Amino acid sequence: MYNGKFGCALWGCGWVASGHIAAYLKNNACQFIGLGSRNPESAKAKIAEFGLHNAVIYPTFADLLNDPKVDIVSICTPNDLHAEEAIMAARAGKQIFLEKPAAVNPEQLDELVKVLKENNTKTVMGLVLRFNPLSIMQKRLIAQGELGNVFLANVDYWFGRDRGGWMREGKRSGGAFVLGGCHSVDLACFLLGTQIAAVRGDCVQVGDWYDYPPVETAQVRFANGAKGVFSCSLTGFTPYTANIHIIGEDGTILNDRFFLRKFQEQKEFFTIDTGVKKSGDVYSHPFPAIVSHFVDCLREDRDSEHNVESAVNSHKACFAICRSGAEQGQWIEI
Repeated sequence: MYNGKFGCALWGCGWVASGHIAAYLKNNACQFIGLGSRNPESAKAKIAEFGLHNAVIYPTFADLLNDPKVDIVSICTPNDLHAEEAIMAARAGKQIFLEKPAAVNPEQLDELVKVLKENNTKTVMGLVLRFNPLSIMQKRLIAQGELGNVFLANVDYWFGRDRGGWMREGKRSGGAFVLGGCHSVDLACFLLGTQIAAVRGDCVQVGDWYDYPPVETAQVRFANGAKGVFSCSLTGFTPYTANIHIIGEDGTILNDRFFLRKFQEQKEFFTIDTGVKKSGDVYSHPFPAIVSHFVDCLREDRDSEHNVESAVNSHKACFAICRSGAEQGQWIEI
């Protein structure tokens, strides 16, 4: 603790880092200590953006981890570094706010989970869709049985924006679903309260901007017997779109539209406005809610229900979709 508050620091100063920093600054239980990056200029840019002129700029990640004032570290570096750096942070005794994905392959993920358990590290994942008010309401309705037996859950993640640097490399990004679509895959598991049992993937190479297929699709079998069709596209002329379509014997959810048997008089879907912005901009994501939740967990000395382990199944489903697509669409058990 630092002056009675949780000391917070951040490593990796790309786009998503702004969401983390803004959330820490908004939370009265947090004291933002400092930040660092492999690129010193990006760290200076965040200092200027938020007016953090008293913040420490750490030259290396080891310097950050060696600062006793730091309790919580946000890891916002490229995907292929997440697991390695989270392992370092766990061994240094820090609690971790880890950006998705937790890893880019199953071996990295398994090692990370093992080390987190060995060090009793508390974590929270940056799977922002779980914290949207709309998602929370959808989950509650499903858990309360308003949709009855759910047998179909389809998701789409489409976002045709420019992505440069490491995101163009499959080895570093992990693939289309790992890079972006993991949000929607994880949301399907979260809402249904079940895991994915098997997937069969397909993919298509569009253009030459990415050295891996930026479009992936999958057929999905859930552990509770439900089926699904997932799609992810990092390319194309399309704005940020994260669809979630769920059909049950007593109701249907189409994003923010609902059709429920309990309202027998309704003739068409009705819409509920929860104030959720349909945007891929990190400034619109519920990072303040994630930080607030994690602070509560640390105060109560408990791990988050949104920790790394809670997302292992959805991560492994994404890895399997990519692998299946490269292997002529074989079914892969998770």
